[in-house]
Amino acid sequence: MNSNNTRILSLIGSSHKNGNTTLVAKAFADISGSAIADLGQKDISYYDYDHKNRNDDFLPLIKDFIDNYDTLVIVTPIYWYTMSAEVKTFLDRISDLLTIEKETGRQLRGKSMALISQTEGDFFHEWFAEPIKLTAEYLGMDFKGHVHVSIENGAISGTYIKRLKELLNMFK
Repeated sequence: MNSNNTRILSLIGSSHKNGNTTLVAKAFADISGSAIADLGQKDISYYDYDHKNRNDDFLPLIKDFIDNYDTLVIVTPIYWYTMSAEVKTFLDRISDLLTIEKETGRQLRGKSMALISQTEGDFFHEWFAEPIKLTAEYLGMDFKGHVHVSIENGAISGTYIKRLKELLNMFK
């Protein structure tokens, strides 16, 4: 648990189980005391208008977040100028919370969301965070911010560790 007692769940959204995005999520967990869930290790299928996928891991993950955490931090690599497929699928499934699980969706109001993006090299655009920010706002969640972390030679520099600490300070 971090010093401001915010209970944080970090979601790793990467197709590379032990890659750079996991490295960043673990560094943030060390700083923040956050729990980590790896979307790549969950059985979460694409949004289905017939809701035939309602027994996969999406709803249990959302309910765990609602019951046990205050802030959801999405950690994603930038692939072709956008979020990973795992994160996109997760966000698409939020539609379930607007249709078949409305009461569950309402419980997200007042919680927080943030974004950590990761690349090799410090190239990204501020607009990258817009889908996450707008999703949080639509759900009545407080968007706390976006931090970008670059991995150089398989490591996170002190500059980026400082950025992760600054993100944590946004939760106060």
